[in-house]
Amino acid sequence: MKTNMIYLLLISVTSLFFSCKKATELRYSDTDAINVWLGVNDSRPDSLEYNYAFKSLNEVDSILFKAKLTGKLADHDRTFFLKAIAGDTTRLRPGTHYTFGKYVIKANTYQAIFPIYIKRSADFKTRSARIVFAVSDQGELKKGLTEMTTMTVVFKDAFAKPANWDVDIYPYTKLSTYFGAYSNVKFQFITTAIGQPPIFRVLSAGTPALGEVNFTEVKFYQNSCKQQLAVYNAAHPTDPMKDENNQIITFP
Repeated sequence: MKTNMIYLLLISVTSLFFSCKKATELRYSDTDAINVWLGVNDSRPDSLEYNYAFKSLNEVDSILFKAKLTGKLADHDRTFFLKAIAGDTTRLRPGTHYTFGKYVIKANTYQAIFPIYIKRSADFKTRSARIVFAVSDQGELKKGLTEMTTMTVVFKDAFAKPANWDVDIYPYTKLSTYFGAYSNVKFQFITTAIGQPPIFRVLSAGTPALGEVNFTEVKFYQNSCKQQLAVYNAAHPTDPMKDENNQIITFP
């Protein structure tokens, strides 16, 4: 009986030793891991659509992603890198359509928000393209959990006239009241001028909800468009801004 008890005790100690060793190895592995997902919050989407039609005319834009360390903090900065691993990699080319930034998790921190830079392009007007980014093996921080190691971006360039451009019901006012006749060129010019696509609704009375603006805001947007259009036309006195139908762009 005593021999059996000693035998069971040895088995328990041995099991505990290997369990602790395995747990230590797992913690060590986690220390060097990084998870990534698109956006700046913890909803953790793994894909998004980048529509050039809804973006400004600036030469460079960005999409943001969040990176979060798994495991323990470190007393020094640690880098990680991204790479394209799948999708239309022959149509979506680094340096031409996108570039990566410098990705560093600072000492004693466990997360940060970073950009992927998107370059202005006219390559996706007839056909969209998809690319998958992932954490590479180059940096000190490697990929973490399987379900949070890739980010898929679909590039497209497709306009869609907002349904409330020419008509809306009270207490809303149609967009054409402030921006005039719709055109794709005007849509992107407005997006550049005010920093967002004109896909909101204009609330005539009350407190605006998400996706709505009030009279004061839309008047500010309208005036911003007029001012920037005047600047453009002054710089091009013989060639004022025209839309895709060769019509001169104006605002009410």
